[in-house]
Amino acid sequence: MDKLTISRRAKSACEILEDATLAARFPFDNVATLVDFGPNSISTSASSYSILSSGHSLQAIKFNDSNSYFQASGFTQFSINNQPFSISLWIQPESRSGTLVHISTLSTGLGLWCLSLIGFASNGTLVAQIYNGTTVLSVMASTLIPLSSSFWTHIVQTWSSTNGLRLYIDNVLVASLPSATTFSASGITPNYATLASSLLGSGSCLAGAINATSPFTGGIDDFKIYSRELSATDVCTLYIS
Repeated sequence: MDKLTISRRAKSACEILEDATLAARFPFDNVATLVDFGPNSISTSASSYSILSSGHSLQAIKFNDSNSYFQASGFTQFSINNQPFSISLWIQPESRSGTLVHISTLSTGLGLWCLSLIGFASNGTLVAQIYNGTTVLSVMASTLIPLSSSFWTHIVQTWSSTNGLRLYIDNVLVASLPSATTFSASGITPNYATLASSLLGSGSCLAGAINATSPFTGGIDDFKIYSRELSATDVCTLYIS
């Protein structure tokens, strides 16, 4: 047993679902920049980052160069085959390149299983992808994300064996692959989620359509990982909140 909490009121069904399936939440606010505000108090580390005073919500984390990254460890859902998952984050890119979210079995970005799930293709379009045990399956946005110091873009990747791979941008389903009904996971715990870099995994891990050799520079805010597929209604709620 771990992380026992007692509520002084009856929680609603949606609150219970959020508690049960939210693996981690990082608002990246100035008071506790690297702290997990989800239910699991996940361990984190980071390098070469700064704080944006005006994020999507309060402050945000800023990645400045090729040495910048944020990493959290302990995601069991990426060790289980065909376990549904969703990833949500807000970004303010300075360039359309590099990895946004990378999963690996080692903290170096390497391991027996490592893959960038969200990032940019070499042509600058946003990509979301999974591994089905044979190949990396990718979906790609048809338009470019704006580059603006005053504009934040909401990104959500979801996967389930029922609906396959989906990519939402600003509350719009921009790409999907319903045939991507198999997710081949690492089979190992812990798993590390790294933002803004694939670290040593660049050129060594499963690549797919993401150009992981270039760094991501820019801001990221309110990063969340769920152990379920978010519905379109869930995505809308995250977008307007």
